[in-house]
Amino acid sequence: MHDRTAAAARNNALWCDAVCRAHGKPGEFHSAIWLNRHGTPPFYPDAVTLEPGDALGQVDRIADLIGQNGDRGFAVKDSFCALDLSPSGFKTLFEARWLFRDPLFAKDATKNSLSIVKSEEELAAWEKAWAGPDSHLLLRLFDPLLLREPDIAFAFSVRDGVMMSGGILNRGAGVVGLSNIFAPPSENEGIRLELARLAAHVFPGCPLVGYERGEDLIASCGAGLTPIGDLRVWVRPAS
Repeated sequence: MHDRTAAAARNNALWCDAVCRAHGKPGEFHSAIWLNRHGTPPFYPDAVTLEPGDALGQVDRIADLIGQNGDRGFAVKDSFCALDLSPSGFKTLFEARWLFRDPLFAKDATKNSLSIVKSEEELAAWEKAWAGPDSHLLLRLFDPLLLREPDIAFAFSVRDGVMMSGGILNRGAGVVGLSNIFAPPSENEGIRLELARLAAHVFPGCPLVGYERGEDLIASCGAGLTPIGDLRVWVRPAS
């Protein structure tokens, strides 16, 4: 189970790094932590822990990161709930569960209503649908450079000419991450199954991972994903 959780954490760090690289602010990978010294886009952490066994080393690297950029706010994804960052001024933003699902086989995933974003115009429409009523607050979180990444797919479904649901698939660390999922409440479980079916065709043979909480966690479990571990996101406000 540890191997699955570590793969999920590294996959998530790879996705965070891809988003940051597309903004011209790449992160850096160390043996037990990914971190970014340049400041990250909204909703993205400044550090993601990759292993549970080096808490002191991870805390030291986070302290060094704060020391270099002490005035701004920070977020840390504590992938194994192994850190105590409260002495450094952090508070818990939320806790969630890592999820895992064995891959579907393409022959068992023939029904799929999802398409993949191919153009900058489609990506802009996808981001607006994902953000919903808050779309006016975003400044293009997902740069079109991400469309050139062969291990990333933005998926969506359309009804009556309107994007109604979707999500992101990203392959890395031997698994495919599911993230940024959106759908009407009645289709919250169904979109997760659709994404699993799409992954069977786009990235065949790869297990699925992700993390959720609340109603999204319930929907994910209903779609066949299994909780495999806990994570915590810490935040430290700007001074």
